[in-house]
Amino acid sequence: MPLVRIEVCDFKSYRGHQTIGPFRNFTSVIGPNGAGKSNLMDAISFVLGVKSAQLRSSQLKDLVYRGRKLAAPPDEPSEQNEEDEEPESSAKKAWVLAVFHDGEKEWLFQRIISTTGTSEYKLNGRTISYSAYNAALVSHNILVKAKNFLVFQGDVEAVASQSPKELTRLIEQISGSLELAPEYEKAKEAQERATENATFNFTKRRGITGEIRQYKEQKNEVDRYERLCQQKDELILRRVLYKLYHIEESLKANASEIQKQSRALNGLREDQHRQQQALDRTRTEQAKSKTEVSREERKLKRAEKTLEAKRPELVTAEAQISHATRKKVNSAKLKEQVTRDVEKKQEKITAYYRDLEIVRQEADRVQGEISFCPSSTL
Repeated sequence: MPLVRIEVCDFKSYRGHQTIGPFRNFTSVIGPNGAGKSNLMDAISFVLGVKSAQLRSSQLKDLVYRGRKLAAPPDEPSEQNEEDEEPESSAKKAWVLAVFHDGEKEWLFQRIISTTGTSEYKLNGRTISYSAYNAALVSHNILVKAKNFLVFQGDVEAVASQSPKELTRLIEQISGSLELAPEYEKAKEAQERATENATFNFTKRRGITGEIRQYKEQKNEVDRYERLCQQKDELILRRVLYKLYHIEESLKANASEIQKQSRALNGLREDQHRQQQALDRTRTEQAKSKTEVSREERKLKRAEKTLEAKRPELVTAEAQISHATRKKVNSAKLKEQVTRDVEKKQEKITAYYRDLEIVRQEADRVQGEISFCPSSTL
């Protein structure tokens, strides 16, 4: 969408209402220093919503004209608005109007600021909010944050010196994709959550499939267990019937055996009667023997009493025997000690005799040597 013209009023170095344009496909703005070339770029940036910090100004109110009042040429008509007739440095607001043409109609974008720093936005003469103003610019592919409508002084060198990551961010900013980054991150997070949910569901499904297979195996085990239990019950029943049959046969055999043993018992009872009579006779004899034993026990007790009376004398004799035995043992020990001492002294005497013999032999040898030495000297 081409820019047709720019209209400014009390904006920076432009005093009063000024119209700049029309602009062609290629338009060059030339002039000496201070002619307002850079301020024209600032005016275009200002009307398109660029912040004051990027317009070589710290505050918006600094963009309002504060210079001298210009003298009107003599051949210029005297049609001036009320702002032109105001005294020097009395401008209270400034505005910039940009006229665009999209091939069908003209679009009038206007931004107004006051000395208090407030801003006002108009589209085709109607006051709107900044968000609606910015949305209208975006609809014409004019991105304020990306600044894809102007190339400022030094931008080319700045772009050339940027790193690949910064260039990528710049391209994303110019193309507008950077503004979609939050939505992209949200969509990416949603995709990751969906992937996690799908993975979780797949894992859960696989787990459920495994559980179903396990339950089927358990059911087969239960069925097999029930079959085995039924077989076990049948086998137990057969075993019980088999035992009952053999018990009945045993009862029959035991009944005949009981009759046989009853007849044998009658014979044993007769033998018991005979043995009881023999036992009675034996008990009578035992009673007589007990009487005899009691008599002998009384004699034994009298003998024990006599022995008890003699026991003190026996203790005294035993003590004397013990004392004599100890004296005998001590005498034997003393004898052995004396014998050993005699043997030791005898050995010492024998050693002394040997030493004496050696000394005598040595004395004889020395005496012989002494006798030989004088004769040799003579």
